[in-house]
Amino acid sequence: MFTEITYQDWLKAVDRSAMLEEIAARYKRSAAFRDALEALDYFRGENRAVMEKTVLKARTYEVTDGDGRKKKRVRQEAIAGTRIASRFFFKFVTQENQYLLGNGVTLENGETKKMLGPGFDHALEKMGELALIQGVCWGYWNADHLEALPAARDALSGFTALPDERTGKPRIGVQFWQAGPKKPMYLRLFEEDGVALYRRDENRLRPLEEKRPYLMRQAVDGAGTQTLEGQNYGRLPVIPLYANGDGQSELTPAVKSKIDAYDRILSDFGDNLERANDVYWVLNNFGGTTEEIAEMVEQINRLKIIANVSDGTGNACTAAPEAIQVPYQARQTALELLRRALYQDAMALCMDELTGGSLTNVAIRAAMTDLNLKCDRFEWQAFSFVQEVLRLLGVESERISFNRQDIVNRSEIVGDIEKMRPDIDRRTALRLNPYLSPEEAENLLKQAEEQA
Repeated sequence: MFTEITYQDWLKAVDRSAMLEEIAARYKRSAAFRDALEALDYFRGENRAVMEKTVLKARTYEVTDGDGRKKKRVRQEAIAGTRIASRFFFKFVTQENQYLLGNGVTLENGETKKMLGPGFDHALEKMGELALIQGVCWGYWNADHLEALPAARDALSGFTALPDERTGKPRIGVQFWQAGPKKPMYLRLFEEDGVALYRRDENRLRPLEEKRPYLMRQAVDGAGTQTLEGQNYGRLPVIPLYANGDGQSELTPAVKSKIDAYDRILSDFGDNLERANDVYWVLNNFGGTTEEIAEMVEQINRLKIIANVSDGTGNACTAAPEAIQVPYQARQTALELLRRALYQDAMALCMDELTGGSLTNVAIRAAMTDLNLKCDRFEWQAFSFVQEVLRLLGVESERISFNRQDIVNRSEIVGDIEKMRPDIDRRTALRLNPYLSPEEAENLLKQAEEQA
């Protein structure tokens, strides 16, 4: 969490407008903002370690000496090398998020779930993805729906909150965004007693929307006159969803370093393959300078021939073509070791371990142990987030659950149901059948009752 400026600093500020701009500026310069952007790049497959990779390549150029004679020179230039980026981080985040939040949240009754609105599950799923990437995603309960506020959307846009120095809870929220570097900056200020919108252009910050309450309701007095009344929640309606108890991105140093090593090895292999496409020449008994070699190679590339004039010494100069043999066994071994280590560090499920339709459910559960343990930690955060949203709506609940997307051997389950049939009724058997949805099971029961 960004802690360079706190809620107490805000209370002591004489010029709140200047403080608002300073919050956005200092947050954009902070390590928290940079780390959030870097994690977002890795999620998109734009791994910085390999996207900046260069290789040295020899270039020939022509110079003219004092006598007007033209000569060839050789220099080394750094050019973009082969840049192959992996998407391990995308897979790890997507797997964990969809496994836990893909089926939405289940509450104790349907009426409570309706209070969260029809788009709540999708918004929570989006927030979960951003939280795993950046360590935290902020959720703004906007009257009747949830809005996801990423810690960093791009280099010009993001959100941060000012914590209370005593409790650590967020008390002020600041969202900022720009369409481009030369475009106006917009800032939205969230306080416990309302939200306001500002715009900064022409070196001046001015309010676009004055502070207003979070809830606007229509009221009718005794004379039948309708008026708008503003209400607030009594607390900041911006709630953090953390990726884990530390509030840190799942792109840990252990995972990031292995992704970088994997990408470098694969990219270097690509460079070697590209160089191996060319034939290089071994010059025997050649007494020329580097410039003469460059000139000769250029002539070979242009004309595909070169004339050899003997100097009469009897020492013949020969040129033999050779090809580069690219070693790959060591790289292949290193890539496989890194891949296994990545899945272990990320506690992710490698689908290569689930091969064949005969794999038992016991073996499947054993392979998914790490993923379940990791999702248990994330579920604590998702549970707390949903609970805080419900408290904003005046509902206290401990009965919040998430139906994980399970992987099972369906044939084995059907066989077990068949063995249990003497002890269970038809309704239970249909409900347990993994090939049938709850609706399909109910329809089959209704058909059976009608035919009876």
